[in-house]
Amino acid sequence: MKNKRRFILIIMVVVITLLIVGITMYIIIDKRKEREEDAVALTTKEDLTTEFLEKVKVSDFIENLQGELTSDFEINTTKLGKTTVTFSYKSIRNKNKIKSFDIEVVDTTNPVIYMSNTMTVTKGSNKKLTDAILAGDNCDSNPTRIIEGDYDLNKVGNYNLKFIIKDASGNEASQKFILKVVEPSKGGNSNMNTGASSGKQFSECIENYKNDKTEIGIDVSKWQGEIDWQAVKNAGAEFAIIRIGYQTDYDGENKEDEYFRKNIEGATKAGIKIGGYFYSYAKTAKEASEQAEWVIDKISGYKLDLPVAFDWESWTSFSKCSMSFYDLNNNAKTFIKKLNDNGYKGSIYGSKNYLQTMWYADEYEDVWLAHYTKQTDYKGNYQIWQMCDTGRIAGINGAVDIDIMRKGSY
Repeated sequence: MKNKRRFILIIMVVVITLLIVGITMYIIIDKRKEREEDAVALTTKEDLTTEFLEKVKVSDFIENLQGELTSDFEINTTKLGKTTVTFSYKSIRNKNKIKSFDIEVVDTTNPVIYMSNTMTVTKGSNKKLTDAILAGDNCDSNPTRIIEGDYDLNKVGNYNLKFIIKDASGNEASQKFILKVVEPSKGGNSNMNTGASSGKQFSECIENYKNDKTEIGIDVSKWQGEIDWQAVKNAGAEFAIIRIGYQTDYDGENKEDEYFRKNIEGATKAGIKIGGYFYSYAKTAKEASEQAEWVIDKISGYKLDLPVAFDWESWTSFSKCSMSFYDLNNNAKTFIKKLNDNGYKGSIYGSKNYLQTMWYADEYEDVWLAHYTKQTDYKGNYQIWQMCDTGRIAGINGAVDIDIMRKGSY
């Protein structure tokens, strides 16, 4: 009996041992196959470079994947150099896996120069010419700017020069121009226009631009002084974009427009749709965010029907702001996002030329276009068109900007 039990015990030990060995071998073989599959699971494309700010996804760089992407997300291309892309996928064995590969973000875009073929300065000027020329780069905040050629700001004359701007990636742009050094003008400006009858009549704009697809309005600030909003309403104005405040200068304080409260309360009482704007000198996203918070505090308690625009237009000083075009746009988007996150709507203000050259206009949902002409030929998307700054309307003593809004935009 004892021998029989011993025999059964031995058989059980052998069976268990064989099972353990079998399972172990299976695991080892399975792991080996898994490693072999992992080794060849991903084949990337030969070209693993992409442009700065280019919209690319993980799948754009994969030639072959033995499995299925769990998420085909957009890769951050806001920094030059090597970027490691780590992604998850489900293998052919239906297991969750993680893979990574490196891409190189490069910049092959030339800087932009925005100047005419001549520049005029007065004799004795201490102006730094490289700062006076509007030029910038898409991603380099401090590109190299130089002037080729000899000139003397203390001597009247014409100088043939060449401006060159070069970014850190080696991309450059250049433009020849004539520097005109002239004697300082004598006397004041005798051509100042103070005639109250000059300018574009609001009634004329209604006649020419009002239809079932448009609304006609104005934008105002302290420069319009006291406004009779009921008279403005009676003249046909359907909306008003009111300056909420402004930054006094670069690194300056934020100040409320002296007529903001009078204007928003008067326009509200008259039954006019209201939007707003803030005039900014922001050089950083942090500064833009703080300005948006400041604006939100000022408009709290008021009903706004239209967006609040980020108005940055200090282009004559752009070259000495240590900003790239990406920085500038990031500031605007930060301002807008802060407003959107707090239940308001943000927008961007810009003139036609700068919307086409400096702003990434197609990335904004709401654009307030400035283009002083009878009919804009701006090809981009916009909701409001500021068509003149010489408008005349009952209720305002002086000139005012006139705007045309596409009906149904808001």
